[in-house]
Amino acid sequence: MKQTMKIGMVLLGALTIAMWFGISSTAKKKEVLEGQYAQLEREIIRKESAFEEVMGLITEVEDQIGTIVEKENLVYGQSHESLNRGKKENIMKEIEMIDNLIFRSNQNIKILTDKVKSADLKRGVFQKRINTLQADLKERQTVIVNLKTELVTKDKALALLIHQTDSLNGTINAKAAEIEQKSLEVTQLTALNDELNKGYLAIGSFEDLKEKGVVDKEGGFLGIIGRKVTLQSDASKDQFMELDKRKVNQLRIEATSLSLVSNHPSGSYQILPGENETVKVLEITDPEAFWQISKYLVISKKS
Repeated sequence: MKQTMKIGMVLLGALTIAMWFGISSTAKKKEVLEGQYAQLEREIIRKESAFEEVMGLITEVEDQIGTIVEKENLVYGQSHESLNRGKKENIMKEIEMIDNLIFRSNQNIKILTDKVKSADLKRGVFQKRINTLQADLKERQTVIVNLKTELVTKDKALALLIHQTDSLNGTINAKAAEIEQKSLEVTQLTALNDELNKGYLAIGSFEDLKEKGVVDKEGGFLGIIGRKVTLQSDASKDQFMELDKRKVNQLRIEATSLSLVSNHPSGSYQILPGENETVKVLEITDPEAFWQISKYLVISKKS
């Protein structure tokens, strides 16, 4: 009877342990799935926002081209009438507005093309509409050039005004192109600088970090004594949190003790006590030296 009870207790204990591991495994799977779902939801929201922005730009360019057509028709109608001073002023005003609309439309089409590319949207869906907009705008530019030529032939005073306007617009467009180029260079340099200052952080117990493939132990006497915790060279970036090295001077970590697995000069940081025994603070005293060897910061901690 006692033997049967012992066997029953052992089986009950084994069943309890198996159930606990099953629950723990299910909880981990649930956590992973929830994380994947949250990431997918963020990606959908990002693409929806980019789609709405692109559609807004397309509508804006279409409206601008429609306005250009209206103003071209107005100029064309006035150009076939007797040109007094008032009409000349109206024609010049409309031409300046057309030039401005053409310039803004070209800028918007460029922004639109870059946005479709950078937002990782399906380019084929939008490319036909972008091509149509570019063709329509090119046609409008041809029409306004022909109108200007006709007006120059018809009236010398108007010819001078058109020449002055075109010269001014050429200067403005050149300056705008120069500013745009400078802005592009600044954007590229900023992006490059941000990329160079990216760091990667992983914090956890040795068991957690090993499970994620971030660290392992190697060497040691007889393969056991004095084994050293090392960073895995093929560790996936998905197991790290991305950070800006310029903005990380201190890290408050809940741990009774911690050590750096990644390689950083000893004089470039210090580990300080926190507000209680279960908190430690990693202070980077020399950021340039600290990140010089590795852009990965891996911290093994004990709670």
